[in-house]
Amino acid sequence: MLLQAAGLGWISALPWSQAPAEFRQRPVETLPACRRAQPGVQAAAEKLLVHGEEYLCVLKYSATFAAEQLHSLSASLSKALAALKRLAGEMARAGNRLTPAGIEAQIHRWLAAPFLSALVHYQIRDEPGGRRLVFQVDHAALQELVTHRLGRTLLIANHLDWTAEQVVAAYAGQQAIEQVFRGLKQGDWLNWQPLYHWTDSKIRVHAFYCLLGLSLLHYVHRQAQAFWPSITIEELQKELEQIQQFVLLYPAQGAGPYRTATVVSTQSLLQKGLAETLGLQQFGSTPRG
Repeated sequence: MLLQAAGLGWISALPWSQAPAEFRQRPVETLPACRRAQPGVQAAAEKLLVHGEEYLCVLKYSATFAAEQLHSLSASLSKALAALKRLAGEMARAGNRLTPAGIEAQIHRWLAAPFLSALVHYQIRDEPGGRRLVFQVDHAALQELVTHRLGRTLLIANHLDWTAEQVVAAYAGQQAIEQVFRGLKQGDWLNWQPLYHWTDSKIRVHAFYCLLGLSLLHYVHRQAQAFWPSITIEELQKELEQIQQFVLLYPAQGAGPYRTATVVSTQSLLQKGLAETLGLQQFGSTPRG
């Protein structure tokens, strides 16, 4: 590999089938839990031969990821079964013009979502009254999927002296980078578009202040994690938007100026903690009178 020849360290996801079954199907109960910075994550590492070379392979299990996959799988399975039921009804109607190739194409499209082709079994039977569609869910395969697949990710690294937790933490940096690009392309914060510039120099300045703002946002996020370790940028943005300061104007007395009072919106315990951690008090005062 080019990275190996260059002497660079690397971490990558490993296709599920390329690790021994006894490693990738280890019971969740045997996987050590990661520290507080990665709640709900468990991981174990083992040196294995992959493509003829020895690498550090890491099996990562995330309870949150497992729940997300299960939710997505349930929705996809329900949708596919409903579509199969409708198709079976159409096939039962006399005079339908459905062809075997068309039927197979529809079914393959409905079962294209992850894991569905292994969970749903079907047969197209030729009977005296016409073709009949029979389908069922493989409950044993579903149980195997929930127990030994959902929530799991295989990682591979050439850092043979690293721990499983170090590999998992380093790989998580990829998600942070992807989040940055999503935010720049289509997010609600620091969106690259619209770009009202045409010359190279102005585009470079535009890129500079977008990335500068991004750096400041991540700096504030890191500071906020001292109070709320698992907070996301989106959650931070939502909570900070609720912290607002108002200037109330009162009628002048005589010939004097208008009287003012600066007040801060009512804050939840989370918002108070974030405000104190980030030192927001220095940006405003709350005199009354």
